[in-house]
Amino acid sequence: MNLYVLSALVLVLGAVLAVLVFRSYRQRLSTIDSATELSVPLLKSVFHSTPIERGLSYGLIAAIAYLIWQTIQQGFDFALLMMGATLFTGVIWALDRKLTRPSRQEILARAEDKIEDLDAQTDKSTLEPGLIENSRAFFPILVFVFLLRSFLIEPFQIPSGSMKPTLEIRDFILVNRFVYGIRMPITNQVMIPVSTPEAGDVIVFKPPHEPEKNFIKRVVGVPGDRIQYDYARKILRINGEIVDKELLGQTSDDAGNYNLYEEDLGGREHLIYNNRRQTSRRPDEWIPLNGVVVPEGKYFVMGDNRDNSQDARYWEGARRLQTGDFANQDTNAWGFVDEDAILGEAFVIWMHWEGFYPSFSRAGKIQ
Repeated sequence: MNLYVLSALVLVLGAVLAVLVFRSYRQRLSTIDSATELSVPLLKSVFHSTPIERGLSYGLIAAIAYLIWQTIQQGFDFALLMMGATLFTGVIWALDRKLTRPSRQEILARAEDKIEDLDAQTDKSTLEPGLIENSRAFFPILVFVFLLRSFLIEPFQIPSGSMKPTLEIRDFILVNRFVYGIRMPITNQVMIPVSTPEAGDVIVFKPPHEPEKNFIKRVVGVPGDRIQYDYARKILRINGEIVDKELLGQTSDDAGNYNLYEEDLGGREHLIYNNRRQTSRRPDEWIPLNGVVVPEGKYFVMGDNRDNSQDARYWEGARRLQTGDFANQDTNAWGFVDEDAILGEAFVIWMHWEGFYPSFSRAGKIQ
């Protein structure tokens, strides 16, 4: 299911539940006046959720769980989901504070005076509908997490093998969100510049051809660099100089057979794979023999699994195939990563999911 449609359905279900809960809850609270004789069963009947409210709550929880799972599976922008959850719980918290909490607190204060050993007979914190109780509990946590992942550290999971051997499928990594500047949540625009990406940095970003997704690649070219790539011989040149790589040996996995190299990119050494077999030419290759110059505010990125990575070597070629723009108009609209699309620098692997259990054997700094 389309995630936007699923998100809209979850929002509608949450809104319906909120209207039902507050309407019913206020009506029940209004049945208690100063002359009403208070008892624990009466408090529970007034304050607890009705069966319909509980049923809708369970449905909302199931829908949210499915939405989270689909968000992870499809690589959707988790920040939007986090912001939606924060806003929803905040609205519920504010409505409760305005509409129902004063009456509830007044009734509970009277109950403490009239009912002997009230604390021993019931937990007062549970004397409210689950939607209100959970929203009040989760709202400050969500605000903290939202701010943390928006400005400081954000976790990601590696969904593909395009960055092998540096990053494996099902690696869980942390991304430094402030290393390149303090950014606005959601829009990602830089508010306070700190630094700029350098050749060799591993960055998480939104690619030009699929801006709703998050990609992870290595920065190869920065603004002003001339990038040349010989697709047939797998040779990378930056500003006319061949990027050095030393053959370390051969290796294999379930996906293929590789030559393992150590590449020196701007003085930073890291491992890369090239397929042992000759790579077939692709129709979306687009870098001309004389190369392309990285524009100001843009970056050229590649995966470390060089023959198995959909990266900046192919995005612009794919656009030209899709639009029929076979004459090079020198727009290179999809050729580079925009500075405002960069989410941060990946700096550490903190866990790897091995089958049905987590493993920490790969934990460590990312080269």
